Amino acid sequence: MSICIAEEWSSMEDNAIKIRRSSNLIKGFMTLVIIMQAVQFYQTNIMDLGSIAGTIGVLSLLRGLLLSPYLLAAPLNHWFKSDLNFSKNSYKYFGLAFVLIIVSSF
Repeated sequence: MSICIAEEWSSMEDNAIKIRRSSNLIKGFMTLVIIMQAVQFYQTNIMDLGSIAGTIGVLSLLRGLLLSPYLLAAPLNHWFKSDLNFSKNSYKYFGLAFVLIIVSSF
């Protein structure tokens, strides 16, 4: 009984580590997107609203991924095969990202 509990605890710790590592990676990408937008503004001295909309769209997409932590522990090919689902708030962020990325393309 205690071996089963120890294995379950270890599995939970492994998932927590995977989630933390994945969320740190996504936050790093978010920081990179913001830095790239700031560098573009610094180089051109022009505030391109389409580019800003695209940046906010990408940030919304990444934020939507952060709101579903159990998906971050699962491999990408299991996202669509298993019973794992995105949270309701993730879908809201994905919708916002879709609209903003479409707007930024015009």
